Amino acid sequence: MDNLIIRKAREGELKSVQELNQELFVHDEEFDPLLNIDWPFEKSGEEYFKDKISGKEGVCFVAEVDKEIVGYLVGGMMKTYSYRKIKKQSELENILVKENFRGQRLGEKLFQEFIKWSKEKGVDRIKVCAYSQNHGAINFYKRIGFVPYEINLEYEVVK
Repeated sequence: MDNLIIRKAREGELKSVQELNQELFVHDEEFDPLLNIDWPFEKSGEEYFKDKISGKEGVCFVAEVDKEIVGYLVGGMMKTYSYRKIKKQSELENILVKENFRGQRLGEKLFQEFIKWSKEKGVDRIKVCAYSQNHGAINFYKRIGFVPYEINLEYEVVK
């Protein structure tokens, strides 16, 4: 794809990133009915994305085709634990490529930019979480080099 540009998001592109994140949430509601679909446009969601876009709290990359933003990736540094031998770790927090642009390795190219960013930060390891039933996402992450490492479980407290 000759007309593809992968770059850091700009301040004026907040709304585009929020819309893509909301599209991700709508898709992921199948796996997590507790998701607040409106969060990307609520104050905390807006601040989250502003901080990522500004570089203050992580990074936001976009995939642009013919001046249209068709995908994004948000990530940042995460807390490491003294009981593990990892000094610095980053997390791919959320990623989406619009459906009609999938299958063209845009997600992989976004991730390659995140790897570069992580290396600049001295990161030893990158983490990503996916819903256990989201086989499409899990297969994508495995294809780009992630390996299963831990399983998080939740228990609903009945009141």
